[in-house]
Amino acid sequence: MRRFALLRTTVAVLMAMVSSAAWSQTAAPPSSELVIVNARIFDGRELLSGSDYRLRVRDGRIAAVERGSSPADPTAAIASTLSPAPTLIDAGGRLVMPGLIDAHVHPSIPLGFTALREADPNYVANRAAIEARGILLRGFTSIRDMGGPSFGLKQAIDESLIEGPRIFPSGAMVSQTSGHGDFRSRATTALPIGSRDVMEQRGYGAIADGEDAVLTAVREQLRSGASQIKVAAGGGISSAYDPIDSVQYLEAELRAAVRAAADWGTYVAVHAYTPAAIRRSVEAGVRSIEHAHLIDESTMKLIADRGVFLSPQAYVFGGAFPLTGKGADIAVGLDRMMQLAKKHGVKIAFGTDVFGASRVFGWQSKEFGARLRWFTPLEILRQATSINGELLALSGPRNPYGAAPLGVIREGAWADLLIVEGDPLVDPRLLEDPQNSLRLILKNGSIVKNTLP
Repeated sequence: MRRFALLRTTVAVLMAMVSSAAWSQTAAPPSSELVIVNARIFDGRELLSGSDYRLRVRDGRIAAVERGSSPADPTAAIASTLSPAPTLIDAGGRLVMPGLIDAHVHPSIPLGFTALREADPNYVANRAAIEARGILLRGFTSIRDMGGPSFGLKQAIDESLIEGPRIFPSGAMVSQTSGHGDFRSRATTALPIGSRDVMEQRGYGAIADGEDAVLTAVREQLRSGASQIKVAAGGGISSAYDPIDSVQYLEAELRAAVRAAADWGTYVAVHAYTPAAIRRSVEAGVRSIEHAHLIDESTMKLIADRGVFLSPQAYVFGGAFPLTGKGADIAVGLDRMMQLAKKHGVKIAFGTDVFGASRVFGWQSKEFGARLRWFTPLEILRQATSINGELLALSGPRNPYGAAPLGVIREGAWADLLIVEGDPLVDPRLLEDPQNSLRLILKNGSIVKNTLP
C-alpha cells in the first residue's frame, strides 16, 4: 500500500508538471511575424505622408516601418519573401495609430466607495477584470492607475490570464489624516493606534503623518510593485470631509515622498486643485499634477518652467454629471485651467479619472470630444499617445514595460496599434464609438480585435 501511495503521488506530480508545461506553451506561444500593409500612419506625433506604408511586427514590437510603391498584390508579394508566412493584415488605406494611453484611471475601483467597503474582495476583483477588458476594447492599451489595489489585476493581465491594458500601478494613495485618501467615516475616527480602516487594509489609501510615516507608506507601495507614487496634496470631491481649498502635507512630508520615490528611480504624482497645493508640490519635486482645475497663471507658469506634466480631465468635470458643493468650483475652473495650460506650453496628459460604475467607465472615450473646446484633433491625439508615453517613461527603472517605448509608432516600439475607420485627425470623436471605429486592436503584437473586411 505504501508503494502504491508513493507511485500515485509520483504520477500526480508528473501530471502536474506536464499540465504546467502545456499551460506555459499556451500562455507564451512561439513568436510569429505580423505585417500590416496599405496603411496611413499617425506615429504619435505626426501624420506621415502617403498611404502605402507597411508595418512589420515581431516578438511584440514594431520590427520595421517601411514605405514603397505597392505592387498589385502587396500581401502576396510580402508573403513570398518571408518564411514562415506572417499573419497579413490589409489596412485598406485606413489610419494606423499607436494604442491609446489613459494617464489617470482607477480600474480597481469598479464600485462606489460605500459599496467597496461592504463588498467581497473577490467580487470586486472580478468586476475590475471586466472593466479592464472594456478599457482595452476602447483602444486604451496602456493605463496609469492613479490609486487602488491593481497589482494583482496587472499580474493577471501580464500573464495573459485575462485581457486588459498594460497597467502602471500606483498602489494605495498616500494621504495625511483628514486628507483626500482618508476614507474613514466620522464614526470610525477613534480607531486604536496602529489599526487600519478596511479601505486601508484593502489598499485603496495609506494614511501617513510626518516624514517617517510618509517614507514608510511610499516604500510599502514600491515594495508592492508601484511604478510611480500617488500622493494626495489637497482636498477632493469624492472624499467627504476635506475642503477643496485645504492644502495637505507639509513641504517636508512631500519632499520625503519625492525622495523615497527618487531613490527607487521613479516619481511622485499628486492630487491637487488649488494654487497653494500645486505650488507646494512642485517646489517639493513632484513630476505630475493631477486635476489642477483651480490653478492660477503664476502657478501654471511654474509648472511649465519646471517641466512638470499636467494631467487634467475635461469630460467628468465638464458636465458629465451635476457637480454641486465642492465640485461646483472645480467645474467653473476647467476652462481657465485648460487655456492657461495651452498658453504656457505645459505638457498636457490625457486622463479620464473614471471609476465607480460601468456606466462611468463607459465615459472614458468621451474625453476626446470634450477636449475639442481647447485643442486641435492633432494635439488631442498627441496627448493620448506620445505625450502620455513620455509621462509613463518617467517611471525609469520601475517602468514595467521599459524595454520599449509606448505611444509611438517607430522601429523598436511596443506593437500596441489601432486601425481606425474614418479619420480621428479630422474628428477625434470617432474614437467615442470604439465598437465601430476601431477595426483592429493590437496589443503586444497580438490581435485583440479584428473586424476588418
